[in-house]
Amino acid sequence: MLKDIDQFKMLDFGVAMVPVYDDETETSQDWECYLINLRQKPVHQVLVTSSGYKKTEDDEMRTSTLRYFFEKMEGGQALMLEMIPSELVQLTNEFWVSFSFEGHMYDKRYLFVQGSIDLANLTQLPILNKKGVVIF
Repeated sequence: MLKDIDQFKMLDFGVAMVPVYDDETETSQDWECYLINLRQKPVHQVLVTSSGYKKTEDDEMRTSTLRYFFEKMEGGQALMLEMIPSELVQLTNEFWVSFSFEGHMYDKRYLFVQGSIDLANLTQLPILNKKGVVIF
């Protein structure tokens, strides 16, 4: 039964977007996407799927779904997943992250809604020591 399965909250783990600045114009063109593990211990079998989408009355836009797998991610580590081009930042960007930690599976959906990846929303990111937009 589903009620008999232990549910564990995914804490101390996040997805962050960091702006990449053009050296000449000092403006952000693209964004780098990172996984951040704030845990002290490593996580294993990290599986990530990412996609972007936008749906309005007039049109619909969808990116391809990308998948990533990391055998192990150390505690206190950040890994770059992908570069998000400026034209895709205004989409809703979705990341599903699953991993194994101390014999249990964890799973969480991280959703950057339209307009949330913006320079106005920057905060200081742990581990990376950069400013970005993060969801924990």
